[in-house]
Amino acid sequence: MFKPIAAIAGLAGAVMGLTLAAPPAADRLRWFREAKFGMFIHWGPYSGLAGEWKGNRIPIGAEAEWIMHRFNIPVAEYRELARGFHPVKFDAATWVALAKAAGMKYVVLTAKHHDGFAMYKSATSGYNIVDWTPFKRDPIQELSEACRKAALRFGVYYSHREDWDHPDGFGNTWDYPAAGKDFERYLAQKSLPQVRELLTRYGPLCLVWFDRGMETPAQASRFVNLVRSLQPDCLVNGRVGSYAQDLMGDYQCMGDNGMPPGGLDEPWETPQTLNGTWGYSRFDQQWKSAGNVIQRLVEIVSKGGNYLLNIGPMADGTIPAPTLATLEGVGAWMARNGESIYGTTASPILEAPWGRTTVKGDRIYLHVFRWPSDGVLRLHGVANEATTAYLLAEPARTLKVSRNEGAILVSVPERPLDPDDTVIALKIAGPLRAERPPLVQASDEGFELDHLEARTEGGAMKRFNRDGGFHIAKWTGPADAASWRLLVGRTGPYRLKITYAARKESAGLKYVVSVGAREFTAAAVTTGEWFRYATFDLGLVTIEKAGPMTVSIRPAAASDRELMYFKSLSLEQVHEPPGPGASKRPR
Repeated sequence: MFKPIAAIAGLAGAVMGLTLAAPPAADRLRWFREAKFGMFIHWGPYSGLAGEWKGNRIPIGAEAEWIMHRFNIPVAEYRELARGFHPVKFDAATWVALAKAAGMKYVVLTAKHHDGFAMYKSATSGYNIVDWTPFKRDPIQELSEACRKAALRFGVYYSHREDWDHPDGFGNTWDYPAAGKDFERYLAQKSLPQVRELLTRYGPLCLVWFDRGMETPAQASRFVNLVRSLQPDCLVNGRVGSYAQDLMGDYQCMGDNGMPPGGLDEPWETPQTLNGTWGYSRFDQQWKSAGNVIQRLVEIVSKGGNYLLNIGPMADGTIPAPTLATLEGVGAWMARNGESIYGTTASPILEAPWGRTTVKGDRIYLHVFRWPSDGVLRLHGVANEATTAYLLAEPARTLKVSRNEGAILVSVPERPLDPDDTVIALKIAGPLRAERPPLVQASDEGFELDHLEARTEGGAMKRFNRDGGFHIAKWTGPADAASWRLLVGRTGPYRLKITYAARKESAGLKYVVSVGAREFTAAAVTTGEWFRYATFDLGLVTIEKAGPMTVSIRPAAASDRELMYFKSLSLEQVHEPPGPGASKRPR
């Protein structure tokens, strides 16, 4: 069995009570930021049930891998079902070749899902695919080796909290009453030992994809520290910690099938599945087309994220035919246009009427989902001069480029090369310099300023949390700021309000809100634990001049504590009461 030197050294360090120094987060994440596209695989005994148990069907679009929980299948009965798991058609090289042909750069398999069954030979629990079933083979070993040969990275999913088989695991209350559970015993007996096995037996893992979180940061830290000690280069995803607490791990996960409205300032990943379920269900035939997957990939990458696309193999190891067809189409597009995906960065250019953009060095890639009827693509928000444009799939076909009224114009052929996404490479003079952010327009009630239009500076960071939603955090000094450019149309009095969450450690920390030349200083008020948002009235401000204006927020002084989890600022227009002789408006 392949064992890298790093893993052996890490194991020795752990045995001696030492902790190997993990590389800086930026170094660990370098491959992740480059890769952009990965394959998720949900596969286990639930695949054999295929969405049905004793005539009870998982609803279309629901999760077939949750079938044990949904129908409260007794542990003894589910274990007997698992004995029949015998994937004789599983071929690791074929699966890995599929991922590689689709343009994916990493593969993540469910080593243990919530049902508690290990998809590898575990010394911790005999309830595993090698010891419990007639298959007698280790898919984790075979996939890790196949990925290594194909130059793809390999990672594992591990459900570290949820375990419906173990008496002390989280989730099963139909066999094991909650009152009698000892969760710490489950962590010590099964969860932590199995993660250790995965980190020491299968060579370098690119990441461990934890799920469902932990109740306390201390519990989650034990898993993070275990990964860091044994494989310092291995990434840990954001679900290692509680969904209701701040991010732990190296990158953030959106909710299942989630999509952020705009770019974030931290690395992130969207897990999405190819139909409605993650594990195989013979009833769910709502398959995404190749075009749909391509456009989702582009949207995610244009916002700075990674796309982890899930497939659910059948119980015998067969990949469903619609999965093969979709990934074949995606792979054909990636073979022609992968340059516009790999290694690109979030685009400061928001969605255009015709599609989206990705950026790499001195090139902007125009992903055209909707072909312009007048034969001209208009790109706003770029300060650089454009020098050349060409069809990425046919580089010899150069396109005319001009500029008019601040917009770059690209003349395109009459018809697109690809109906789903024709990519045009636009070369510019130097790295992209975006024009100043667009001015925020007022609604009838005033201005609502959140993370989406904000410009962050210093350590202030746009972030995401499953319970906290999108917010701005990580500000501990005056250089850490968020600002917005407004276009004021109506002068007069506005009521300034701020919405944030602040823990008790932040109480009393002062912050400054600037509205044009006017400054408001206030002290953070505890709102409760983590992401319990509250809105505070900061008073009235009179805006005397129409036109552009800047609003900002920053800590008043340096501190070793975080200021707040900021949600939004609002400037609510105050309507003057009518005079004595004015008539009332009808309702």
